[in-house]
Amino acid sequence: MSTIAEHLAEVRARIRSAAERCGRDPTSITLLAVSKTKPESAVLEAYEAGQRAFGENYAQELEDKSKALAHLSDLEWHFVGRLQSNKAKVVARTARLVHAVDGEKLARELSKRSIDREFPLEVLVEVNVGGEASKGGVEPAALAPLLSIIESLPSLRLAGLMSI
Repeated sequence: MSTIAEHLAEVRARIRSAAERCGRDPTSITLLAVSKTKPESAVLEAYEAGQRAFGENYAQELEDKSKALAHLSDLEWHFVGRLQSNKAKVVARTARLVHAVDGEKLARELSKRSIDREFPLEVLVEVNVGGEASKGGVEPAALAPLLSIIESLPSLRLAGLMSI
């Protein structure tokens, strides 16, 4: 059976190969290991193999793991997936980047909850380019106003867009 370190090495090799094929510097690519539902021991094993960026999609699990692994000062937490505004407080305390901001209410709540951070909370705006009702995200027509709102919020930093 393969270990987490072996799996990471395989994925990194594939990333390196793909980057080189298109003339991109492989070190400019961040591998995000989604650790949702995985035990802290698995995160620690991946960390020991050189992985630093981890994604969670349950606010409480993000908070619990970040507290348990707080001694790993260069560990970077991301929140992936849909986030309800009532969970923004938990995520704003811990995450470096939130991957799926999809509306003004969530953006304002994240900003309010991030005001005491040393650095702004980075966010990606999720865009529903396919217009699928089953998918989250802001409609393309509403994107520009949301981007303007986010850019006006002092404790958020717009890091880009994302779409599924």
